[in-house]
Amino acid sequence: MGIGGPMELRDEAQTMSLDGRSGGERIPGLTDEQARRVAYFSLALNLLITLQPDYVMTCRLTPLSPGRTVVECSWLFPEHVAARPDFDPSFASDFWDITNEQDLAACESVYRGMHSEGFRPGPFDEREDAVRAFQAQVAEAYLTGRWGKAKVNTMGTGDLADAGAGT
Repeated sequence: MGIGGPMELRDEAQTMSLDGRSGGERIPGLTDEQARRVAYFSLALNLLITLQPDYVMTCRLTPLSPGRTVVECSWLFPEHVAARPDFDPSFASDFWDITNEQDLAACESVYRGMHSEGFRPGPFDEREDAVRAFQAQVAEAYLTGRWGKAKVNTMGTGDLADAGAGT
């Protein structure tokens, strides 16, 4: 059961890196259109997958306690690229180290805020459809005893559709 969707690269970018350049090669079999897009997937419950034109990144989240989680990221490159003696994966890992540190700091801040006396839950923004869908999946699992298919808001229309369909 997953939630995800695409993101278009900027015109001048080859991949998601600090300068937009790739230190690798396009994954074989991708069309020109596919090579301009990044795809994100969150697979229940703790695996995030990011498909780039030239690599795949996975992040596994392992909860240790209510306020502590281990995050382990891996970068996967085509074998022939990774085998090159001059190959340096830092074009990808440096970008994601910075991005993930910022995201983790934001999550930690929200977690701390949720434990303050002044916290009151509010409505989700339409762009937070993945979070809302995950909460709905958890609620349904509690009610039915089964982990069902995620339903997400389709592009802010208010309509719900199966995750992956039009998201």
